[in-house]
Amino acid sequence: MQFEFTEEQSMISSMLEEFSQTQGTSERVRQAMESELGYLPEVWQSMAGELGLCGLLVPEDAGGQGLTMIEMALVFEQLGKTLLPSPMLATAVQSVALLNALGDQQTDLLKRIARGEVRTTVAVCQNGRAEYVLDVCSADVLLLVDSDQLFLVHADQPGVFSGLDITPVHIMDQTRRMGQVVVEDKALISTGKIAEGDEVLKAVDAGLDMARIALGAEAVGAAQTCLARTVEYASERVQFGRAIGSFQAVKHQCADMMVAIEAAISAVFFAACAVSEDLAQSRSMAALAKVHASEALSFCSARMIQLHGGIGFTWEHDAHLYFKRARSTATMLGLNFDLDEVIAADIGLNPMGATA
Repeated sequence: MQFEFTEEQSMISSMLEEFSQTQGTSERVRQAMESELGYLPEVWQSMAGELGLCGLLVPEDAGGQGLTMIEMALVFEQLGKTLLPSPMLATAVQSVALLNALGDQQTDLLKRIARGEVRTTVAVCQNGRAEYVLDVCSADVLLLVDSDQLFLVHADQPGVFSGLDITPVHIMDQTRRMGQVVVEDKALISTGKIAEGDEVLKAVDAGLDMARIALGAEAVGAAQTCLARTVEYASERVQFGRAIGSFQAVKHQCADMMVAIEAAISAVFFAACAVSEDLAQSRSMAALAKVHASEALSFCSARMIQLHGGIGFTWEHDAHLYFKRARSTATMLGLNFDLDEVIAADIGLNPMGATA
């Protein structure tokens, strides 16, 4: 397994770092938060069209770049550093990975995604209802899973689908947009059925796994910013005639943040490398990446607020944005509690309630 980034991978990371720092300023992120879409259309067009980020995981024969989760994780690490809002996770990772798992039957849609022409998302329904569907209120195409059937539903206009009721769901993290999907008339979507049976369930799992790794990469990027801004503040804030960063209690908390981040980075990129070489490892590796990274972000964002003192609790400071991102990350794409069970089973421990 390769543990050193290639020249191409380093270039992707550098390119996204520059883009994220330019387009993801505090002012721009807050502007996106207050908008109806939850992101800035011109920023999304640059990401999807000019940079071609939506085509990273799309096979070359479908117009994409045919790269791996390593490159995608590098992208999300940089996007996470500034909390830059976009439909990338739903469109370029979860949807693409699901479609890739189905084989060649949806090449046309993959081509449109790679060109940045459509925004897609995935809704997994239970009893005709899906809660907390990412970016569904602005989606052009919905991959709707009902039982073991997969339907391709095209929007009449962004976020409006015949036969479906889409309701925005407000969450703590204003940098994300969620919606509830309710199937009101299955007959109107039944003509869009593209697959059924075990292949649908496997494809859904593939989409979730890749999205969890990307989410973990985003979390470690955000955690790195929490540490960097805390160290910067601790070096400048003077109390009792000296910078607070010189006090042992502050230094040790920053050191603990660093330890958590480095461990999370290792977990995320080990997972990305593992699934890039062997998809059979995706479930446990994705769980490992998501749990480790989200817990690191939760820890670092809380320390960021604490070590910034009074200013860390204000609306004007960005600390609360990182804390809210940590809270939403911990519950997205599966609770960490449930993913811990996946990891435990992978190392040979019995599931809860099972006997030896």
